[in-house]
Amino acid sequence: MNHIFQTLGLAIVLVPSLHAAPAWSQTVRLVDHLILGESKIDGEKIGEFSALVVAPDGNGLIAISDRGYLARLSVTIAGEDLEAVEVLSVHVLTGLDGRALRDDDVSPEAAAVLPDGSLAIVDETTARLMVFDTRGKWLRDDLLPEALRDTRLQASEKDGVEALAWTEATGFLAMTEEPQQGFARHEHILRTALAGDWAVVDEGPDALGIKGMEAADGRIYVLERMRDDITDALRPFLRILDPVMCQSAQACAGTAYPVVVPDIDDADFEGIAALGDGLLLLVSDDNIDGDLRSVFALIAIE
Repeated sequence: MNHIFQTLGLAIVLVPSLHAAPAWSQTVRLVDHLILGESKIDGEKIGEFSALVVAPDGNGLIAISDRGYLARLSVTIAGEDLEAVEVLSVHVLTGLDGRALRDDDVSPEAAAVLPDGSLAIVDETTARLMVFDTRGKWLRDDLLPEALRDTRLQASEKDGVEALAWTEATGFLAMTEEPQQGFARHEHILRTALAGDWAVVDEGPDALGIKGMEAADGRIYVLERMRDDITDALRPFLRILDPVMCQSAQACAGTAYPVVVPDIDDADFEGIAALGDGLLLLVSDDNIDGDLRSVFALIAIE
């Protein structure tokens, strides 16, 4: 089975709906991984990717960088081999006046594709939700779920909105990296714009932080991470939620499955995109002693 993700149907990515998810065995398997080292395109260092989405036009993927730009990616998969990830172009995020938003200390973090083909991106520091075209031009501002708009409620300045998705039934879904003030370390809340707030019942390891989210295939995929207190290793987990059950109970129960990448224990996975056919692609946001590195991990849900 060959996949070249330069053209693919995006109906479920662009307008996911909360139809009942089919029964699944919930086996999470690492298929392959690939490391993209630091490079430059148009003067931009490539890396520090904090979010990943399937391009609205179906032409590859778009990664959002902490460095204030969008990167258009071509991903080639042959059988169970993640053969190549190529950065085709970069587009600096700009405001209405054409000024680079990074010059105003905007910190792009989580992202989601909207039904009109635009990209919603959150500034983690200010909780500003901005909407851009796929070339990085600002179009308008939007609103996060109400409980997330006041940054004074964050656990810290760096513990803002880390995960974002959109569905027709819920509008925006969003989660902070750490629970807001007043909540215990394990009491994560999935906030929605239209369907209320859903407590996430933690059935996995303690002290998991939220790193990313995707809504596709009738499921919500939450990318989480734990740091080992002894070795300082970063351990990613994938939690699979049934949105119909979450909305009905106003709470989500789902196991956090470990994602183990051989010989790599320092990758800070933050981006997650559903490719179809039960495949997810993760990307890390790594700056190691000044050197940028992006680890891509191909995951199969079986």
